[in-house]
Amino acid sequence: MTLKTGSAESTLDDKGRVNIPTRFRDQYQGDLVISWGMEQCVWIMKPATWETFELKMRNSTVFNQEEWRYFEYKVLGQIQSAELDKAGRIAIPPTFRRYASLSKDCMIICAEDRLSIWDVDVFYSYLADKDSMAQSAMNKLGTHNIFKAD
Repeated sequence: MTLKTGSAESTLDDKGRVNIPTRFRDQYQGDLVISWGMEQCVWIMKPATWETFELKMRNSTVFNQEEWRYFEYKVLGQIQSAELDKAGRIAIPPTFRRYASLSKDCMIICAEDRLSIWDVDVFYSYLADKDSMAQSAMNKLGTHNIFKAD
């Protein structure tokens, strides 16, 4: 079984390029969109995924004016083009590295719709901060039945 999602540690080189793990590379060939993530990370998406995401956000009625402005500045206003180089790396612009506090050691999270690039220490701090929320969500699901087939 080939895993198309998951996480892997990686490194950021002196030129600001992060090595994308081999198992994720085939999903992220060609033109890509890079943006600040909602959390302190960098998002990388295919253009079609970005367009769907942006359209849903622009058509949403859940934001008040201040929330929309913040979202627009933080995420929509930060997009840039990106692509994997021949060595399987993506160049992370300096402002993105600063925003996400990216240092040498990175964590790459691959969901179905995007890559998230985190500084390893920031990522583990984020998980620790959100642990009680995750525990509460699992309790709501009823963990005694979650792994059983229907």
